[in-house]
Amino acid sequence: MQPEKHGFLFFRINRLDKESKYHGRWKVYIGERRTVIRSGRFRHGVETGKWRYYYPDGVRYMVEKYNRRDNVILVKKYHENGKKAREGSARIIRSSFKDHYYWFGDWKVYDLKGNFSHTETYKSGNLVSSTKK
Repeated sequence: MQPEKHGFLFFRINRLDKESKYHGRWKVYIGERRTVIRSGRFRHGVETGKWRYYYPDGVRYMVEKYNRRDNVILVKKYHENGKKAREGSARIIRSSFKDHYYWFGDWKVYDLKGNFSHTETYKSGNLVSSTKK
């Protein structure tokens, strides 16, 4: 089944390429009010550029910025009140069997008011250490 097309010519969203892989601008909706919960771009089945995720009430949940050159994803997550919750780096390893997404390096963690709280260090998705201010 072909996804519903919106927009004009090359500005249409939710398209597939010739190999039936996601391509171009994509938006994922939920509910009768068609609230956007995820939006970004695919390039032949692979996320590229900036992806935005939202809580069901429309408040920003997370922003991911994909970098094709070094396979690093810069991630910012937000509390339900819209304040920054954490930021750091992730990586995705793709194979024909499965995709593996994991956090790595130092992650800055913020309290509900958006103030810096502490730093967490991850290695291959596992928390290695946590350092207070």
